[in-house]
Amino acid sequence: MTFQSMEDSSKYNCTDCKDTGWIINEDGTCKRCKCYEKDVITRLWKNFGINPDEVKKLNEYAPYDELTKKARDKAINYIKNFEDIRQCKENSFGLFGQPGAGKTHIIVAIGAALLNMDPPVKVVYMPYLEAMKSLKANVQDEEYYIRLCGRYQMAEVLIIDDLFKDKVKNGKFIKINGQFIGLTEADMKHIYPIINYRYINNLPTLISTECTPDMLIDLDEALAGRLIEKCGDNMVVFNGQKYNYRMKKYEKVK
Repeated sequence: MTFQSMEDSSKYNCTDCKDTGWIINEDGTCKRCKCYEKDVITRLWKNFGINPDEVKKLNEYAPYDELTKKARDKAINYIKNFEDIRQCKENSFGLFGQPGAGKTHIIVAIGAALLNMDPPVKVVYMPYLEAMKSLKANVQDEEYYIRLCGRYQMAEVLIIDDLFKDKVKNGKFIKINGQFIGLTEADMKHIYPIINYRYINNLPTLISTECTPDMLIDLDEALAGRLIEKCGDNMVVFNGQKYNYRMKKYEKVK
């Protein structure tokens, strides 16, 4: 490579496509560059207020007992061995239970690390409440709904953050007039096809939820079974207020 060509390459963020988003094959046909696909996914993350290039990394998660260390170590192992793990039946990753334990921090850090690999793993971020609102609001627009649902169903890796957040408060199911409502028909209509598709097609999913596995079973046994089975040993359950890291920091201030 000449000095001039090196100088020209430095002008581009991506030297493969020279920032055009297209790669020309030897036979003259074109294909999308990997940088284009990553850019599209990055913009989807940013639509939900998260920049995958700026998320806190796992080395910023400070474990303070054996369980929190176990969660961090499992996450690191998942990233390092992802190419092997994704081929297994138990290829998902789940963090369950106590709010404030850093579950979102860990699964988002995993997703960002995979997205920033070379080549990037196409990780789609799906915050449960916002995604369900969008799906329910667009159910009458069949074409858009199918495209939106398909984005979550067919993602190479999907993050489901705060799964069933609207059903749980302080570690217990929310009740209305003293009655546990559980999953409604509308809830199942939108989330079950996503989880079931990914289960059948062996697609990895990263899950954070305030539900414990037992609570998920109480909500819907079939859905819970699919989620828990796919996580296998790649899961940690936080039980108890001692895992509310946000409150620990508050107590130190007091």
